[in-house]
This record gives sequence, structure tokens and C-alpha cells, in this order.
Amino acid sequence: MVMTVVLAVLLGGAPASATTPRVDGVRVCDKFGSTPVAGGRYEVQNDVWGADTPQCVTAFDTGFVVDPADHHKENEPAAYPSIVWGCNYGNCTKDTPFPRPVSQLAGLTSSWAVTVPPTGDYNVAYDLWMDPTPRRDGRPTGLELMIWLRHTDRVQPIGDKRAEVQIAGTTWDVWLGAIDLPTITYVRHEPTDEVTDLPLDQFVTDAQNRGVAKPEWFMTSVQAGFEPWIGGAGLTTRSFSADIPPLPAA
Repeated sequence: MVMTVVLAVLLGGAPASATTPRVDGVRVCDKFGSTPVAGGRYEVQNDVWGADTPQCVTAFDTGFVVDPADHHKENEPAAYPSIVWGCNYGNCTKDTPFPRPVSQLAGLTSSWAVTVPPTGDYNVAYDLWMDPTPRRDGRPTGLELMIWLRHTDRVQPIGDKRAEVQIAGTTWDVWLGAIDLPTITYVRHEPTDEVTDLPLDQFVTDAQNRGVAKPEWFMTSVQAGFEPWIGGAGLTTRSFSADIPPLPAA
């Protein structure tokens, strides 16, 4: 279900009120529904992959709001409401540079600002997907690389903590694990609600140095969103952007 609505969006930390800015948005309530934003450069997806609990996202410009969502998962995420740049299950964003060889990701950066609710269990996480082939459909089979900007205490990544690394002027825990494919997760020591020009390529380089990302593979998409376990309503992407220099002409 996709419909156009007018939604009051909380763009800062203050309580919602009659003075809260109002924006036009597209509401998506299908479990795996999505809608383009920013002229098709990005795609906002609902992605309720781990629960049957109702959830909707309202997409606007380069952001989205999760509402409603009242999940009750104990040991895993219920969903990944997120914004996508690239190819995801056959849906490729407009003029995307992906799939792109992992060896050619120099200069890949992203800026992202969020607002989180005072209750619930969740993480705020980038999800970078890689595949041995230039895959555009289906689920990638190479590596899932996550970058957690913040999380509630009970929520932990897949696997175990193996190391710490300095990237973008701060410290990240490095977790390694696997369920149906290898996963590497970088967890920020100092939680944040906003990053500017975060060097995503440096995380990929670190994953290559650890032997879990292969330079001959392809990155298929960059995604940024939330993994709600408990609750979820009010999780908001206020703004998102990502960029990478074009490849040199052949």
C-alpha cells in the first residue's frame, strides 16, 4: 500500500507540537514496499523482513519517518526501514554507480542525520552489500558490512567482537560473524545522531585487510536505516546523501 499523505515530521530533538514542520510524503505500508525519493536517486523501503507486526514508513525528500511500529522481538530485528542507493532485489535507483568493483570504491562517502525515540530497542546502521558478481537481483552472497552509529544496550551485532579500529577520527569495535553469509559490523564507541562525509570506503578497505571483503567482488548497494527490535515508531532519517567520484573514462 502506497499513498500520499501530509505528515508532521520531527526534525530535531524537541517534542512534536503544532509548530512541528509539516511535509508532503509517500506512505508505504506493504512489508516489502518502497518508493523513490530525491528524483529517484534513492529509494525508501519498509522492509519488514523479520516480523508480522504492522509497520509503515513515510518518505519525504531524502528522509523518512517510521510510524506506526510496535515490534516485540527478543533476539533479532523485526525490520530494516531504510533508504537505499544502488540495486536491491532487482530494483536499482536512478543513475546508480552500483554494482561497482570493491577495488574501485575510493572516495565513497555518506552524510546521514537521524532522530530516535526515547523508548524501544534498535540500532542506527548503514548496510553495505557485496557479491562476487555484479548482481542486481536477489540477495547478495558475498558480504554484509554494517556500520552502527548507535544502538540500545540490549542490541548486539552478529558474531563476536574481534578488534578495535580507528576510522574517521573515532574508535569502532569490529564484530565478525555469519548466519547465511559473512557479516562484519563496525560499532561506534561514541554514539552519534549525525555524520558528515563518513568515509565508507575506509570501512571496506579495513574489511579487505581482514580478509572478509574481496577486491574482485562488487558492491551492490549502500543502505542506511534502523533495525527495530522493540517498538520502532518515531525512528526518523532527517536527511541522507551518498556520493562517489565517477570512474575514469576508459
